[in-house]
Amino acid sequence: MHIVQRGLLISVLVVAASVVAASAADKPTVTCKDGTTATGGRGACRGHGGVDKSKSATQAAPAAAPAAPAPAAAAKPTPQTEKKSGKAATADATGALAKCKDGMYWHGTKHSGSCSHHGGVAEWMDGSK
Repeated sequence: MHIVQRGLLISVLVVAASVVAASAADKPTVTCKDGTTATGGRGACRGHGGVDKSKSATQAAPAAAPAAPAPAAAAKPTPQTEKKSGKAATADATGALAKCKDGMYWHGTKHSGSCSHHGGVAEWMDGSK
């Protein structure tokens, strides 16, 4: 009796593991409204303005990471990148605290957490190290 139960338990574990692996592989890559890419699914592009449905719908296969956007001379932050807390990463370098590794500029007030969803800090704009 124990051999049958053990065999059944192993079968259930194998099936469960294959279902989990298949569901992780089925998630597409989506493009966020700020131009970054993420694995699709619930919470994709959280903190990046949401999923850019016009770009993500046309992607059949995962694309290479987009090139870093060129900083705009005096661009005004778009509603997708502007946050209510006053912290935001935009393409506008004016008044930025840090330049992120993905080319965006961080406009927070503290170093802690700066560029956390943008690959980290590439350079501090306030002259600190």
